[in-house]
Amino acid sequence: MFFAKFFTAIEIDHEHFKILEVVKKGRGYFLNNFVNAKFPGLNHEDISGVAINLSKLMNDNKISKKNVFANINDNAVHSYNFELPDMPRNDLNKAVEYEIKKLIPFPISSCIFDYIFAKNGSTLNITAFASKAEDINNFKEIFASAGIKLKSIECKTASVYNNIMFLSNNKVDHLLLCDIGEKAAKIVIVRDNAVNFERTIEGINLKDLNDDESALLIGDELKKTVDFYFAGKSIAPIDSIILTGIYSENEGFNGKIMYLMRLKTYSISIISLLKERKIFLSKRLIKYDIDENYDFFKPLEEMWATFGLIVNR
Repeated sequence: MFFAKFFTAIEIDHEHFKILEVVKKGRGYFLNNFVNAKFPGLNHEDISGVAINLSKLMNDNKISKKNVFANINDNAVHSYNFELPDMPRNDLNKAVEYEIKKLIPFPISSCIFDYIFAKNGSTLNITAFASKAEDINNFKEIFASAGIKLKSIECKTASVYNNIMFLSNNKVDHLLLCDIGEKAAKIVIVRDNAVNFERTIEGINLKDLNDDESALLIGDELKKTVDFYFAGKSIAPIDSIILTGIYSENEGFNGKIMYLMRLKTYSISIISLLKERKIFLSKRLIKYDIDENYDFFKPLEEMWATFGLIVNR
């Protein structure tokens, strides 16, 4: 018999609250509830205002405030990729801290850091994330004011990476994932199970663009990223591109990116995972047919990074 455990993932993304409630039974994930709500003019520095809106959303939708994981905004996170020799975990923590101390633009005493790693022979490929303690504490205060005790805070890169590893059964050769929002896009390149490169594209506005215009803009940014990534390196080509976010179910958009990049391109969303039965609907939502009630499930297209907060827990 499998015991059921509830997880809640929260992403405060520009003007959106993205909230997922998932039940884990054994190794299976069951979608129990979700909210993707837009609040124009949402000010992240207004801790009290954000907390009130977040608490109301969760209370109105009867979403659990236990086992909560959250994504912090990319602009509060500095990330670094480097290699270290294989070593015990206790020594690794100290070695990562030593490397971060040399890289961050502020004192290590005011820093909070975390990292993910993949073993490649006798080498560890490290992706480290560092934030100012002040930024983390301000973010925590939002949830404390909303009556939510956080289990963990992560950044979007880690969430995207968790999803990639979940999909690939922890075996990735070389692929690029681009998570596209209305005002920002996140690009992560994973090679040999490790984050090899990441980039956040900010200052874009896709809301008023048609599909062709958006594809040209995103395609141009992907080309710049890939050109920079391969410059001066002799490594195997990228196998494929995965698109997530606001164009996830748009085959025409995928086709345009494939044509522009000359790389196999496909999209994935939580809806795709439900249709492929890689995750399931809980008893609470099983009454809805995904195809017949597509408008009900459509907000899930934009919640890929939110889901990454929960997988592999």
